[in-house]
Amino acid sequence: MWMITIILGVAAFKEIDFRNLAFRHTGLGILYLLTFCLSLVIIFNKKRWDDKNAKKTN
Repeated sequence: MWMITIILGVAAFKEIDFRNLAFRHTGLGILYLLTFCLSLVIIFNKKRWDDKNAKKTN
């Protein structure tokens, strides 16, 4: 999952036009950012869930 997050982050970064502070392709940029944020949420929720399970079994 980390590889997907890194790829989406790089793709979103490449879509940003820093001169105008806007996306080059608005729809694609928004899609990249949404999926990037969703993948981060999934990674951190999974980590938190794994930590809770580890405490219950000990």
